Amino acid sequence: MTHKIKLNQNWKLQGFDRLEEIPAAVHRTGYNEGDWLEVAVPGDVHSTLLAHGRIEDPYVSTNDQKCRWIERQIWVYRMEFDRPDTQSDSDTFLTFEGLDTLAEVFVNGESVAVSDNMFVPVSAKLTGKLKEQGNVVVIRFDPVVEYARTKDVSRFWSKVNYERIWLRKCACNFSWDWSPRIVTVGVWKDVWLQVVQKAAINHLFFRTLSIGPDEAEVQVDVEVSGHGSELPLLAEVTLEGHDQAFRYEAEVKDGKAIVCFQVEQPRLWWTFDHGTPALYDLSVRLMEPGTGMLLDAAFDQVGIRTMEVNLRSETGSPRFTFILNGKPIYAKGANWIPAHNFIGAISDERYTDLITLSREANMNMLRVWGGGIYEKDIFYRECSRQGLLVWQDFMFSCSEVPDFDAAFMASVREEVIANVKALRSHPCIAIWAGNNENQAIHSEKMYYRSDYRFYGEKIFHELMPALLEELDPTRLYWPSSPWGGNDPNSFSEGDTHNWAVWAGDVYPRRYGEASKMDVTAYGISYRRYAEDTSKFSSEFGIHGSTVKETLRRYLPESELYYGSFELDYRNKDYEPEKADITMAAYSGLPNDLDQYIDFSMLCQAEGLKFGVEHFRRRKPENSGSLIWQLNDCWPGISWSLIDFCLFPKASYYFARRFYNPILLSFKNEEDGGVSVWVTNDRYDSFEDTITVGVQNGFGNPTYEQSFQVLVQPNGSQCLVRYSAAEIEWRFGVIDRRSHFLFARSTRDDVYDNHYFFAEQKQLRFSPCRLQITQKEHPEGIEFEIATDAFARFVKLECPIDHTMFSDNYFNLMPGERKSVVATNRKKTAIAASDITIRALNGAEFRG
Repeated sequence: MTHKIKLNQNWKLQGFDRLEEIPAAVHRTGYNEGDWLEVAVPGDVHSTLLAHGRIEDPYVSTNDQKCRWIERQIWVYRMEFDRPDTQSDSDTFLTFEGLDTLAEVFVNGESVAVSDNMFVPVSAKLTGKLKEQGNVVVIRFDPVVEYARTKDVSRFWSKVNYERIWLRKCACNFSWDWSPRIVTVGVWKDVWLQVVQKAAINHLFFRTLSIGPDEAEVQVDVEVSGHGSELPLLAEVTLEGHDQAFRYEAEVKDGKAIVCFQVEQPRLWWTFDHGTPALYDLSVRLMEPGTGMLLDAAFDQVGIRTMEVNLRSETGSPRFTFILNGKPIYAKGANWIPAHNFIGAISDERYTDLITLSREANMNMLRVWGGGIYEKDIFYRECSRQGLLVWQDFMFSCSEVPDFDAAFMASVREEVIANVKALRSHPCIAIWAGNNENQAIHSEKMYYRSDYRFYGEKIFHELMPALLEELDPTRLYWPSSPWGGNDPNSFSEGDTHNWAVWAGDVYPRRYGEASKMDVTAYGISYRRYAEDTSKFSSEFGIHGSTVKETLRRYLPESELYYGSFELDYRNKDYEPEKADITMAAYSGLPNDLDQYIDFSMLCQAEGLKFGVEHFRRRKPENSGSLIWQLNDCWPGISWSLIDFCLFPKASYYFARRFYNPILLSFKNEEDGGVSVWVTNDRYDSFEDTITVGVQNGFGNPTYEQSFQVLVQPNGSQCLVRYSAAEIEWRFGVIDRRSHFLFARSTRDDVYDNHYFFAEQKQLRFSPCRLQITQKEHPEGIEFEIATDAFARFVKLECPIDHTMFSDNYFNLMPGERKSVVATNRKKTAIAASDITIRALNGAEFRG
């Protein structure tokens, strides 16, 4: 039977100058590895050097600049292994799931494989090449930056960096507007030694063909490679789960076996917010019928579900709506970037934590951005287990690529095939997108170029759609994100990236027109989201500071002040002045670091809240909002909702509220008035009593009225409209600086909402005094918080990793009492004295 031996242990690492000759003795057993370093596999060179104290932490201070020498060296991995027991009719293969990036593999001094694409597995047949003992594997990694210098990039355009154009490597390694330059190298995925007897299972593809009222039709494709066996082979397929078991057999023909069958009363896979993400265990046994010999076995967890994207409404108007199991869903979520710059060393726990945090923020979709990596298997398994959909970009972002080069195209073809086959059975995968912004940026660049050709068209409009039609016809292939309409980033069709807000892009524009920018307080204001008529908002965002505890860990004490060089170094945005423009317009400019953190977070949180509420109110015209971005890859200041140390920012807790299945929101009307809306993402009707009122900052009411509301499933409706005049004469709001509107449900599972008639810097709320009591809670500490006056932006902080709050960064009305539970995800002990509580307009309280 085929068996696999993991070869992740006992690797050593050494660096060489690129002009230095590597000793021939490294290929022989018994070589003296005295000064070589133990290296973790999967892993990378940077994390290895850090673990051995050879470099200072690149994330501390400006140490990343001291590590630039790493990218210019040759790095050699080495290990020894004994030949496994084999039979005369078996073959042995050495497989690397991921080599980053330009690598040559030697076994006992013989070159057996070459890699030039970190996204493609590399396998070498070693049959007849192995000794019984002391086989030496050596991997030589050449510097990608030296290779890049030899390539002509003069005909292309690229954002951020031109070195990456010819390289099939994680693009953001070369820096991005939220990441430092850390050009990684190493064995970033598992290594296997595989002994194959006669035949092996290469890939499984589980798909749902249809779902009826009482049954589902599914299909399992088994891809088999034969190794010298001419005998007929049999695939035994078993699907088990939820007190059900289905077993079928199929003959292997031309390297494939296909089994179709009915599953009665199936448990369907749903996103967590619409049901249970039910999974089944799939197993396939490859048999030799004549002898009954088991040749190989493969296992997977799969889900029964159908996925479509509806591009037109019943009347023919443009839509972009994901249809899960025949029902439309509103996609709520964020864009995912690599969870650490040291990609190979990211722990499974970090993936699980980030996906759990996403689900707990009511997100049902994550977009894997095209400038990072095809994520590790744990990412997709956790999304499938926890019930989140994945928008999967192919790894191309913000540049042209040499689609005229035969070798480059062959490598891309391998990459597409390998990654589609690896991911297509995961029920979480919702869509394949060719790249991130390539066509949209090309539309802008055309105006300034004489060569109008789009280098990359052969990949995204010919190669990928043809391959996807063959490899995975069950999902929509989308040529890019954004895509649709006259211009690839048109609001009229498809999905859009809105960078009017924060970046100042001017919309609408038509294909090939000159791009325009308006980087003024009005041009980048979050209120511009109200002009967005897009069908699906797949990328939009606002910068916000990281939490102070993260800054404390990575900045010298002497640099922990507003305006310091190192604080500014944390911000990789190419136009950092936009933060000052945004704060000056909304919150006012800060005086110190604490104010900067508060004001910056408030601008981000309120701006995203305004945008998402606008998008959700427009359903079904708008069917999704994916915020840029969920996470950070280093301790920087960025668009993230969760910072590098996994401390949720204010925008994260706001997202919990504005992504709640039931949303109460306010809309600015053209006449200066305000309307109140109720949005329902659930598949059942929402019935409730909603109270709308006006108070001043001291808690004195000037108006209050209750409304009975019935919102249809998956619907959004206006509850009431108030004109500008009515707000003045009926509500008594003459001084708009000291009054606010509120909307409140009778239900505990619906969040209150507040509307302010003036910008934050203009509000005239008196200082509040928080009254706080605390008691033990089965899961942590419970705080009961009250206030004598309106408390704005009540914040709870704890420096202990993985501490969470049941709510945070909220407003509190006088007379209200709010219970907040502090827990720790890893069960680390926390004490009340570890936690500080304060409002933006109040003094700090420590437990």
